[in-house]
Parts: sequence; C-alpha cells; structure tokens
Amino acid sequence: MFGRFLKPRWQHTNPDIRLKAIERMSAVAEGDALAQLARGDASDLVRAAATTRITDLNLLDDILNQDSAPSVRESASMRIMALLAGTCEEAPPHDTRLRLVRLTNNPDVLAHVARHSPDERCQQAAIERLDNPALLMTLAVDGPSEPVRVSAAQRINTLPDLKRLAREGRDKRVVRIARDAAKALQEQQQQQNAESARVIQLADRFEQHARRRVDALYGPRLEQLEQQWQESASVATPELASRVNQALNRCRSQLAELQEEHRRKALAETAEMERNAACRTLYQLLGEASGETWEHQLGELRSALATQQRRWQGASQQSEPATHERDAFDNLTAAFQAMLDLAAEANDNRDNPEKLASLAQQWPAEYARPPLLDAIVESTGKEPAPDKKTTNPHRGLLIALKRELSKGNLRHANRLWHKAEAVIAEGDAPQLARELEKLTPRRAELQDWHRFAAEPKKVELCEKMELLADSTMDAPQLASAIQALHEEWRSLMSSDQDEDQALWDRFKAATDVAYEPCKAHFAEQDAQRKANLAKRIELLEQLEGFINLQDWSKADWEGIWQIRQQAPRDWQRHHPVRFTDARDAQKRFSAALSTLDEQLEAHSKEAENERNALIANAEKISLDGDDLRNAIQQALDIQKQWRNTAWLPPARHRPLQKKFRKAIDRVFKARDKQKEAEKTAQSQRQAVIGEHLDALEQALVAEFSDANAATLKHTLSELDAASDGRLPAGLNKKVQQLRRRAQERLARLDDWQDWHRLQEQVLALPAEDASNDAMLVMAVAFEALAGVPSPEAERQRRLAWQLETLPSAMKKQGFAVMDEMRKLLKEHVGGISETERKRLLDALAVLEPGNA
Repeated sequence: MFGRFLKPRWQHTNPDIRLKAIERMSAVAEGDALAQLARGDASDLVRAAATTRITDLNLLDDILNQDSAPSVRESASMRIMALLAGTCEEAPPHDTRLRLVRLTNNPDVLAHVARHSPDERCQQAAIERLDNPALLMTLAVDGPSEPVRVSAAQRINTLPDLKRLAREGRDKRVVRIARDAAKALQEQQQQQNAESARVIQLADRFEQHARRRVDALYGPRLEQLEQQWQESASVATPELASRVNQALNRCRSQLAELQEEHRRKALAETAEMERNAACRTLYQLLGEASGETWEHQLGELRSALATQQRRWQGASQQSEPATHERDAFDNLTAAFQAMLDLAAEANDNRDNPEKLASLAQQWPAEYARPPLLDAIVESTGKEPAPDKKTTNPHRGLLIALKRELSKGNLRHANRLWHKAEAVIAEGDAPQLARELEKLTPRRAELQDWHRFAAEPKKVELCEKMELLADSTMDAPQLASAIQALHEEWRSLMSSDQDEDQALWDRFKAATDVAYEPCKAHFAEQDAQRKANLAKRIELLEQLEGFINLQDWSKADWEGIWQIRQQAPRDWQRHHPVRFTDARDAQKRFSAALSTLDEQLEAHSKEAENERNALIANAEKISLDGDDLRNAIQQALDIQKQWRNTAWLPPARHRPLQKKFRKAIDRVFKARDKQKEAEKTAQSQRQAVIGEHLDALEQALVAEFSDANAATLKHTLSELDAASDGRLPAGLNKKVQQLRRRAQERLARLDDWQDWHRLQEQVLALPAEDASNDAMLVMAVAFEALAGVPSPEAERQRRLAWQLETLPSAMKKQGFAVMDEMRKLLKEHVGGISETERKRLLDALAVLEPGNA
C-alpha cells in the first residue's frame, strides 16, 4: 500500500517535482527515463527539460520533427546544437561530432557550430556545409575567430556580399580574400558579358550572311562564321542558338544552290570545251590536208569527220549548245562533207576533163586541191594553183577569227576583227578584206545576240550595285561584294566600248555610291598602315644609329645577336603597311640587317677558329702511360681557355661544344677507367689482406707453439708484402694492431721455449701413488709463484712456504718465477702423484708466454 510513495520523483504527478527531478538525473545512467519523459510526458515544460538532458541525437531528431510543442522542438534544436558544437559535457567525441557535422544539412545547427564550437575543425566543417549567403556574411564579419572568418569569406560567391565584406571586414586577410574574389567575379562577369555580346553579334552576322548575295567568298565566309559559332555555342542562350541555326540552314541552302549552279556551269563549260575541241580538230584537218590527202585518204577523213560529229553530239547531250553554235558546227561539217563529196566525185571522173574542171571551180580556194583538179586548172590556165604560203599570209588570223565567231565568243572575235581591220588599213590584203566581208553577217548576228543577252544582265548588275548603297554589310564584305559585281561586269564586256558606255556610266556611278561606306574603313586602314610605317622608320633609325655608333672591336656580340634576332620580329609586328610606301624603308632595313649579319659572321668565324684550335689541342692530348695527371691538367687548362673564348651564336656554338666535350670526355674517361682499374686492384689487394688478417687472427688465438710461431712469421711476411701501399684508415688500423700483437707474441718465443721445457720436466717426473710433504710443498710453491689459489686444505702449508722461503728468494738479484720453479724441480727428489702433477701443470699454464 506504500508502493505509490516509493516511486521515483521523475514519475511524480506534480510537474514541478518532475522538473526538479530532471535537474538531478544523469544523462548517461538514466537516459531511458529521460527519453520516456521527453517523448510522452504530458507537460511541455517537462518534455523540454528532459530534452535538454538527452544525448541520443537520433531521438533528438525525432523530437525535433514530431513533437507538437514549439518549446520542445526548440529545446531539441538547441540540444542538438550544443552536442554537435561540443559546448556541453555530454557531447560526443571529436571524431563523431566532426562526422555528424559533415552529414547534417540544418543551416541553424551549422551556423551554431561555426559560431560556438571550441574545436576549429568542426567550425571549418560546418562552414563548408553552409550555403546561406546571409549566414556566411555574418560569420565572415562577426565570426568568433580569424580562421572562422577567413573560411566563411572563402565561401562567399556573390558580388554584393564580397564588396560589402571588403568594406566591413575586420581582418586584412578577409578583406584581401573578398577583394580578390570580387575582382575575379567581376572579370568573370565581364568575360561572360563579352561572350554574350560576341554571340549576339555572331548571330547578327549569320543573319546578314543569309541575306547577302551568294558569290565566290560566300562559302569561306560561312566556314569562318561556323568556326566562330563552334567556339561560342556553349554560352549561347536557346533563343540565340535557334536564330543562328535558322540563319545557318538558310546559308547552307543558298550555298548548296550556288554549288549546284557551279556544277552545272562547270558541266556546261566542259561540254563547250569538248564541242570547241571538235571544231578545232575539223579546222585543223582542213588546214593541214594536202592534195594527196584528198585523193588517197578519203576514208580516213570521213572517219575523222564522223568521230568529231559524235564527239560534238555527246557534248551537246551533256549541255545544250546555243543556236548559233549549232548552226556554226552544222555549217562546218556541211562544208567538210561537201569537200569530201567533191574529192570522191573527182576520183570517180578521172577521165572526164569537163567534169573535173567544173569540180575545180567548186573547190574552196583557201584549201589545197586534189592533184586531179590541180592538173585540170594548170592545163586550162584559168586559175593558177593557189600557194597557201604566198597568197594568204593572214590565214592563221582568219582561222582564229572564224573559230571565235563559231564559238560565239564576241569579245575575243571583236579583238581579232579589229586586228584584221588594222591589217587591211595598212593595204595589200584584199583577200583578207573579202573574207571579212563574208564574215560580217555572222559578226552582226553575234552582236545582236550579245546586246539581247548581255544588256539585261548588265542592267541587273547595275540594280544590284545600286542596292548595295543601302547594305548593312561591314566594309570588308561590302568591298568583296562590289569586287564580285565588277568581275561579272567584265565577263559581259564585248570589247566594243561604245555599246557598253551608257550602262557602264550607270554602273560606275552606283559603284561610287556603294563604295562610300568603305572609304572610312580603308582610310582607317591607310592611317594604320601609315602609323605602322612610322614605327618601322623609327625602329630603322634606331637600328641604323646603333650600327653607326658601334665599335666592332669592343662589341657586345651576344647583345648584337639578340638585337639581330629581335629586330625582324619588331619590324613584322608593325604590320600591315603599304608596300609601295614601305619599299625604301624595307631596303634600308634589309641593308642594316645585312651589316649586322656581316659583322656577326666575321666575329663568328674568328670565334669558331679559336674553338677549333682548342678542340684540336684537346684531341692531341696523349693518353699513353700509366700516369694521366699530365693529360688531366692539360684538359683542365684547355677547359679554362674554352670558357674564356669569345661568344658565339648558340646554333654555331652547340656543334663545337659537342665536339669539344667529346674530346675532353675522352681524357676524363681514360682517367675514370684508370681509377676504376686502380679501384679494382685495390679491392683485390684488400681482399688478400683480409685473408691474411683472418689467418693472422686465427694464429693469434691458437695455442703458442713452435709451429704457431712459424705460422705467425709466414703470415706476417705475406701481410707485409700485400699491404705495401696506401690502405683505408680502418683497414690500416687493424693491420697495425694485429701486426703489433703478432710481433709481441713472437718476441716471447724464447720465454715460451723455456716454459715449454719446464712443462716437459714436470711431465717427465715419475709417477707416485701417494703424495708426500715434498710433493705438497712443491705444489703450493708452484701455485704461490704462479699466483693461483691453492686447495683449502693446503692454504696453511702455502702460507708457511711464503713466509719462510719466498721472501729470501725475492730478495735475490734477477728473481724470476720460472727460474724458481726450475730450481724447485731440480731440488725435488723422487716422483710425484698425478694430483700434484696436475696442480703443477695448472700453475704453469697460467705462466705460459704468448697465450695471455
């Protein structure tokens, strides 16, 4: 019944008591109870108080998102901030807080951590996650530490905030970061604006190009615009891209039409060339055919006529010829066929003089007759046989004139006609005058046709030129369009200026009006060319003044060479210039460069000769003999002289430097080879010395004996022979130490031999079964003299001997231990037991010379 009075205070029904209980609760030990209160307590104050003690971040996040009371959610938010910032005792470890800060997206939590966390890494991580410009601006201006303010400043990327931070920043570093970022951002915006303007201008150019007349420059200009568009398309807006694509499609369509027109025109020109070639071939056959040809080769002539007719017909199918062209070819083939028929009829009527005479009268006078017809003319005397070389000296001019008239080329035909009229005016050309009279109807026909065909085109060209007066094209494009119209006008000229003059005046006046906008552009170009020419002349005068003041005997050749290299680049940078105006300056500039080249060439030859002499000396260095020190010194002296040689242009110095280095390397490689050989020999000698030292060490640790002494002597002799020369310090020290030990051991050889004889005397004593006083006294005497301990039972006997005998013996001059032992053995009578013999030998072993 008293259970309700024993409940924990945090479960009390009074909220105030629960609040006080929460203040005394442990966040670690009573975490579950705090979680229960935070989740389900009826009082908002209790839930908020419990929330401020919770350390479970997941639970706090649930409360923040799900609790209905704003105060509880605020408490959860503040608790999360405190835990992540590390400002409370229950905060998670540093690494956990850092990881959680890098995962959260809550701007309030990040801002709190950035402001209040005592850990700089957490502050940096929070700032890196922030993207709120206002929060970043506040931290950059009022952050708790300079690193926080700097990190926040580096995250700001809006121009107004950067400008404000540059004015209000508390740290020099923050202000500098803001200024640099603002400057970079402004440059980026300017670049973007410039790119946008360039794209807009490019779109306008595309549309202008789509409206302009298609000419020879249309395709190249379109390719240039397309290349520029590929470079700028990435920054274009969809609207601009649509405009450009529409204009580009129109341009390509017009260009395709132009290309198709060119293809048809080329096809027509090819066909016309074929037809003209057929005509020329027939004219050539007529002109070259002799009388014998007409009499004996009629079949070949008929075949040639048929071939050229097929050739002409094939070309006509490819491109329809003009009516006058077809009429001219038909007349030519008809005349050719008529002459073939006359020649065939003459061959068939060889025996009918009257018929032959009639045929001779029908034969054209300008072509050679068959021999049958010539014979008839000569026999009747009515007309002498014509001599083509004497009677018609202008036959070539007539043939060319007929060919041009047959082709309908009035312009060239007019030139030949004027030439023929000039020949007739000089007199004595009646046959040429008759031929011109025959050709006059054909020329008149062509003139009528030309006036009919060319005059509308000329009128059209005048109208196009007049339209250019209102064109919006830029000056270079406008000039190109004007030039293209002039080229078309020249193609329509007929060499008769009187006929073309009226339209030409109109065309020329329209040209002057259309060209007016180009004058300013080309005037600006002329001004630029004049300015470039002035700069070139200034550069030329400086160069000439430099050359005139130069003392070539004390010249800085490297500086002169650099001037020679830089001057043409500076000259070319002032480009373009008007060629005619710059001709004299160019000649002077070339002469100045030639002067520099001559002086540099003369100096370079001297410097090359000096270097070649040193190379020859280096190549002559003798490498014979074992001592290369003299050769090395010569190489070093030559190297020193090489470094003091006169300057030489790099392109001429490098081959000589390579050759010189090869010659010098030959000497140093020989030295290195010799050193390597010496090093190998030294290594081998050290290996031999090491072997001798090992043998000497083994002999020194072995028991001393006559054989051991002989081994020591032999090993020392070989070691002395092998170590003759310079040795490394460590090895030399070891050699000296072992040599000294071996010599010291050998120096005691006589003492050892005496000791050994004494040992043999002990061993030679006869054996006894039992010990007596004499044996025991001699044993303690040996032990006392050797300084070794005696058995415990014999200590009294040893003490007595030391007091009675040893003092008197030590007073004797030349006292020696082994002499006393020898004396004791000599005075001893009888044998010795094995026990006492061992004691004697042990005492002697201590005194063995050379084995200490």
